[in-house]
Amino acid sequence: MKRIRTGALLAGALCVLTVVPAGAINTLDVAGAGMWATTSAAQNVLGRDGVNAAPPVQDAQSIGFTGLEKTVRANNQTIRGFQKTLNGIQNTDLDAQFFLQEMQYEAQYSQYKAEYDAYNDFINALGDPQDQTVQAQITMATRLRDLAAAGMSAMRKTIDGLDEAQEDAQEQLDDTYTATKKQLDNMANQIVVGAQSAYIGIVTTQEGIATLDRNLASLDRNIAVVEKQVELGMASQLTLDNLRQTRRTAAAQRETLTLMQTTTENQLSLLCGNTAATTVKVTTLPTVTEQQLSDMNFEEDLKEVMENSYSIWSAQDEARKASNDYEDNVTSTVDAYEAAKLNLEYAKENAENSFRKLYLDVQDKKRLLDEAKAAYDTEKKNFDVDALQYERGMISQLDYLTAQDDLAAKQDAVNTAEHDLFTAYNTYDWAKRGYMAGGAA
Repeated sequence: MKRIRTGALLAGALCVLTVVPAGAINTLDVAGAGMWATTSAAQNVLGRDGVNAAPPVQDAQSIGFTGLEKTVRANNQTIRGFQKTLNGIQNTDLDAQFFLQEMQYEAQYSQYKAEYDAYNDFINALGDPQDQTVQAQITMATRLRDLAAAGMSAMRKTIDGLDEAQEDAQEQLDDTYTATKKQLDNMANQIVVGAQSAYIGIVTTQEGIATLDRNLASLDRNIAVVEKQVELGMASQLTLDNLRQTRRTAAAQRETLTLMQTTTENQLSLLCGNTAATTVKVTTLPTVTEQQLSDMNFEEDLKEVMENSYSIWSAQDEARKASNDYEDNVTSTVDAYEAAKLNLEYAKENAENSFRKLYLDVQDKKRLLDEAKAAYDTEKKNFDVDALQYERGMISQLDYLTAQDDLAAKQDAVNTAEHDLFTAYNTYDWAKRGYMAGGAA
């Protein structure tokens, strides 16, 4: 039994990196502005004297998942910039702009009127219209007076149309604000989701490090045993060398995970609005409750998706604009309008199909969690037997410690399944709120 467990241990040490999701850090790459490269606390910096020196120690800030979204929305510099953009649009003073325009147009109207009156007075002041010279002057002055009259008429129409123009401008400004807010809200959601993905990645990485620590301890125990066996001629030097190489590989993997954790903590800290002098330390992940799972209703939740979906709103807005253009004869054919309607239908179908996949994914992750828990319960029973045998001296301490590792591995599987379920449920919940990774919602 000892050889079988030792072999499983060595195989597990080589593949332990699989507990870290491949997208844990890459998710940050699509979070848009608000993420910048940062020097990790584990990276060396070249000093003035050409000597490698560690970077300054960072302040550490503890943060939980529940308050993460609120923190990012309140402090992230990019999201705060979004709000300033919206405030700038909202505070646009059309009344003042159009009042100034009206004053300018009135001044031009007065200038045209002054010219009209001057030419009219000039014509009236001329002498005998039968005189050829006077006739020529009257003709020229009449043309100039008529030009001034035309300018007065055109300017009056412009002034009279200012109210309607201001209404149109206000409508366009409202449309601009709505569209900009939708777009910036979606980008803010993307940043928050990126922060949450980083948080989950850190928790997963920490558990991967803990697993490697346990595997390294087990390898140390087995190496000590095999070293003794080599001395007694019971094992080959090659077996010992292979064990030592396995340990070196596991130790290198641990260093990689440690660097990954530090880097992601710094990136998450920046997303939370901190400077490079501060990093964050995560606590735990929430667990999905049975009540939350039982409250899931595909048809009812799908209505929320359709109502809140950014991609559907965007397609609807394009269809509205195409319809307005067609009615105003801006477009010469109905092709643009028909294409916009087809795109809207596709957006709805895509959102529904994507949401159905998320719904089924939550169900599947719950099934895998139940299986992991059942496997743990079985292993716990086996461990209880091993513990009893160890108390009675029927198995060695090494076998007992190996049994502990086997039980801990099953607990790791439960933890991983719980995190996978939470990630799936969180993604499902975001879709209801209008954001779906990849833009499907």
